[in-house]
Amino acid sequence: LLPVAHSAEMVNVEYIHNVLRWRWGIELPYNPELKNPKVAANMEYLLTVVDIANEYLNGGKTTSYGTGEYATKLAADTIATNKAIDGLIRGPGFYITTVPGTAKFDIMINAAGNFAIDWGDGERESIVDKAVGDVTYSHTFGNPQRANTIRITGTATDYGVGVRALSFSPKTSIAQISGNLGKIFPTLADGANPSFRDLFNGATNMTGEIPPYLFDGIHGAAVWYMFAGLFKDCPNLTGEIPPDLFAGITGPMEQGVFEMTFYNCSGLTGEIPETLFSRIVSDTRHAQFNQTFRGCAGLTGEIPAGLFQGISGPPREALFFATFRNCSNITGSIPGELFAGISGAPDESSFAETFAYMGVSGKIPGELFAGVRGAPDSQIFRYTFAGNRKLTGPIPENLFAGISGAPAGYMFANTFEQCSGLGGDIPAGLFAGVSGAPKSGMFERTFNDAGVRSIPADLFAGISGAPAENMFNGTFNWNPGLKSIPDGLFAGISGPAANGMFNSTFASCSALTGPSAQINGQYLYEIWPDISGDMNTYSGATKLSDYDQIPDNWK
Repeated sequence: LLPVAHSAEMVNVEYIHNVLRWRWGIELPYNPELKNPKVAANMEYLLTVVDIANEYLNGGKTTSYGTGEYATKLAADTIATNKAIDGLIRGPGFYITTVPGTAKFDIMINAAGNFAIDWGDGERESIVDKAVGDVTYSHTFGNPQRANTIRITGTATDYGVGVRALSFSPKTSIAQISGNLGKIFPTLADGANPSFRDLFNGATNMTGEIPPYLFDGIHGAAVWYMFAGLFKDCPNLTGEIPPDLFAGITGPMEQGVFEMTFYNCSGLTGEIPETLFSRIVSDTRHAQFNQTFRGCAGLTGEIPAGLFQGISGPPREALFFATFRNCSNITGSIPGELFAGISGAPDESSFAETFAYMGVSGKIPGELFAGVRGAPDSQIFRYTFAGNRKLTGPIPENLFAGISGAPAGYMFANTFEQCSGLGGDIPAGLFAGVSGAPKSGMFERTFNDAGVRSIPADLFAGISGAPAENMFNGTFNWNPGLKSIPDGLFAGISGPAANGMFNSTFASCSALTGPSAQINGQYLYEIWPDISGDMNTYSGATKLSDYDQIPDNWK
């Protein structure tokens, strides 16, 4: 509760400091020469406190009311105190405007510190000497039909490890945001930083632009999942991504820092700023850019070549998983130097879906994954370029030159699916470094609808051993320009059949002529005659010379 005073009552020093704390969430120490804080305060003291508060809040001297004409020895009263502290102090605050009809709103603070919440309807809440730990501050609005603007002020002094500093509920009641969070939840003297994970995740009614200096006051290293899910599923945000939004973050970064940060922010427009992450110098960690811009269909321009220029190290698990997926209006060529700092052995899903279903065009740069060297891991290139029909061929033979070792599950599944503009010949050495026993789904739908016209006989020369489930499921499906199947394409495969091993492998390849696939002069369906269920391996390939003798479940 605020101090109770009748109109124009004289105030003491303690009253002024209490009002300051209740209004702004800051606690200024008394003058050390002052023996009794209950001594009467004059206007000079009041206005000097205002100057000190402004300096504290803004990081430097901004006002000089304490030496101005109103800084007299006359006694300060309650009216003057409230007007001065409400009207003359200008400091960072964070503002939330609620959706009309919001009856109740919760603010959860985990950080330690002193804070103040002005609920925008005449009610205020003072939070003094809060310790680290989740505390929920709830408010029921007197007039829920109007839009209320909530102001949060104060300064955090400590953060819990691995937990969010702040959160809101219900997020669907947020109509707009403005101001600054970084001054309220700043980087501490010891370098500790807050986490804003999922802060606005699901704020589907939030409109307007992202405040450009939202995190001004935060610098240095980024903690676990610091900005993960920050604006996830905020489709009504508009405007461009502020280029200096994360300007203070210089690294290093922990895992998941930008995971799903702008996921499904389909209303954002303009280009991705090249400086957005370029100031960050860090080694790689798990999922750092996992789905960062996924679903940002309103973003335009090209992918900035230097976007990740300070990121170096091995391709960790899900490092660039679906980073730009469904950014359908990002166009131009994929920069060859985009992952220049990435070097080392692959990890699971490192580049899975990275560029899937974008608007990119031109040739795939052969040097794109030049630093990726070692044995493949599961799903590393699954759907990497899928759905990009404007990409043109040929596929660079050296694209996966650094990949060498035993196959991994779904390693190249759907990699070029629906890239019908690639066309032409598949390079003979595309998978030259991959050798060993088949794994589940390793080439599932790799070239499905990819405009393939010819297949080199030695494309899978290194693959040998017993079949695995779905290993060639739909690999060349829907390539109507493909004319023939090279002899011995699957020469290394032997052993008991596996489920889905050749499902739809050449389905809808209507121009195929000559014999169906053979190993050492035997047709696949002769080698594995007991496969049950519909394989549809040659469905629609009616011009094959042996089509009539192909068992029904193979076609």
